Amino acid sequence: MKMRKIMALLVLLCVTLTMAAVKKTDLSVLYVGGHSDIETFDTPYDTLANAKSIVARTKAWVDYLNTYFTTVKAVQGKDYDFHMSYNYDVTIIDGDPKPLEPKQVIYKNGRFSKMVYAKYFPDDFDRPVITIADEGETVGRRIGTKNDWYCLCLLGKAFNLRRDNAIFKGPYPVKITLKDLPTPDGALEFAKMMGDKVPATTPMWTVHNHDYGNTPGYKAGMVSREWGYLDSPDAEVISGGQCAKSYDAIAIGRHANFMTWGFAGSPADMTEEAKPVFANAVIYMSKFKGHRVIARKLDEGIATRFNADQMARLATKEQYDDYAEEINGFNKQIMHIADSLKAVKAAGGKIEGPYTMYADLTPDQLEKVPTYEGYLKDRYDDLYAKFGTDAKAYSDYYISNKPYFYGSLQGYDLTLDNDAKSLGIANNDIRLLQKAVELWKSGKDVAMGKRLLYRYTLLRYKTPEEFENWLKRYGKQLFFTESGGWKWLVNDLTPGTPGNDYSVVEAELNSETVSDDSMKTTEGDPVALSSSLERSGNDCVLTIQMKIHPGYHIYNIVSSKDPFIATTYKISGKGYELNGDMQKPIGRRLNANGSMIYENEVVLTQKFTAKGHGTISVEVNYQACNDKACLMPMTKTVKEEF
Repeated sequence: MKMRKIMALLVLLCVTLTMAAVKKTDLSVLYVGGHSDIETFDTPYDTLANAKSIVARTKAWVDYLNTYFTTVKAVQGKDYDFHMSYNYDVTIIDGDPKPLEPKQVIYKNGRFSKMVYAKYFPDDFDRPVITIADEGETVGRRIGTKNDWYCLCLLGKAFNLRRDNAIFKGPYPVKITLKDLPTPDGALEFAKMMGDKVPATTPMWTVHNHDYGNTPGYKAGMVSREWGYLDSPDAEVISGGQCAKSYDAIAIGRHANFMTWGFAGSPADMTEEAKPVFANAVIYMSKFKGHRVIARKLDEGIATRFNADQMARLATKEQYDDYAEEINGFNKQIMHIADSLKAVKAAGGKIEGPYTMYADLTPDQLEKVPTYEGYLKDRYDDLYAKFGTDAKAYSDYYISNKPYFYGSLQGYDLTLDNDAKSLGIANNDIRLLQKAVELWKSGKDVAMGKRLLYRYTLLRYKTPEEFENWLKRYGKQLFFTESGGWKWLVNDLTPGTPGNDYSVVEAELNSETVSDDSMKTTEGDPVALSSSLERSGNDCVLTIQMKIHPGYHIYNIVSSKDPFIATTYKISGKGYELNGDMQKPIGRRLNANGSMIYENEVVLTQKFTAKGHGTISVEVNYQACNDKACLMPMTKTVKEEF
């Protein structure tokens, strides 16, 4: 016991001496708190424990920052607004600020139309910011950073480090200890889907010791999409991380004056190796004062050319066979469990808890495997009528037309630009704009010239000469961004630079119309709800139909080992009494952890007894994901009168 005390004192002395030896950097840092070490996003938690954790986490950050920097100020998110950042060299956001404009969910004709995310910064905001975990998405969405919500599933280890980046070089000395660990299952599965190869093991660096994988309830970190992250000169990837998504998912990255530090742990749990790296990141970001986002990613799921590669791959018989094998394998396992439970029940045994849903399961309740034809028809719409089951035809179509596809901020699908294809010039080739000016100016095809110039720039000039002069003036500074809206932009931070004003695109987004088909799903809105009610006397049955876009799923049951968000149902109203729980299908297994998902169509029923007449409402909270990424959680409501 005495020896343990001596060792503890020696460790404390070493840490104290190390901290005392750190020479402070003359920088002022503003810490915006509000998060705890407890994951609170759409999960039940102890409110008192969370409040205490916020206090402890804030103190840990302040103590840590005071070790490295001369001036440190801490405020909570509710007390922060962007003006405060102009008084500090770097702002660290670790809690939701008070928005300039609140989030809005807009419905048209009783149908979900779109989500307008909260706004925290003006478009010309130019002060350095580091966001922790999911704050990259929270505060970055409206201003258009690429630090988006690919998945709230980052653990505590980093890999694919870009060791030549400044944050690993100093001024504070950095030591990186790598340990070979199994490559995450998500990365292996994604690589298999795309026909790529990733190593079975990967050298990893521990950033913080605890995470949701080894500590239940611990806050999850966030990774961002890699597709399109580097298609503008104002962005750089710094590190990947251990997560449930692709091998190249971004854990640390910089887009203009915003850096995402996707790891969720506070300095209290940060490793001694990680602490100087974060301090170096603060110093590095201070150099981006006066920078601001040029290529604005206004929709986190906008299609990039990667989607063409993915669609070419998904059509293969190999992909279909994997899909069918997964469903059949799961159905076999579930029926084995069901048969075992039925035997227990027949012998007089008692079945309780979640197992009750399996005890009465019949084969017709299991997910049906679509035919190969049905699989293709669901995923390829109009192309199926043209190509049928010819997998090579789909692949040839997407690969040969890859230079001419473009995406829209109003949807997640690719569109073939027949104008560019007819000219034989890729849309990311500056010659396409030059040719468009020529077509307009010469009168050979004024309509096509205008279409191309308006489609691929943010300019709305009225004459070809104006476009011609713009090209001459900024030609060497132009770059093409897919994630920024498939536009040619100018690499120039000067306020008012022609061609960088996204207000044109925002106006087009605001003019969005809604289909009359109430059950239509899209890549951007992959879940549609409808409801009906049958009443016989006072006995009522509410039926909710959920239609899920091909390739997407939502979660029925989420294992404690997984970071996904389960679908929940909140029933409200007056004048009725519920008869039992909502009846739900099981869905199919997502992974070995036991998480269950819904795909295609789902029917839910709720029985209740009416006590007169009234309205019953069901609020459905869900998160939709596909094999590539997850969308932000969404809430939709159905109502029926009885």
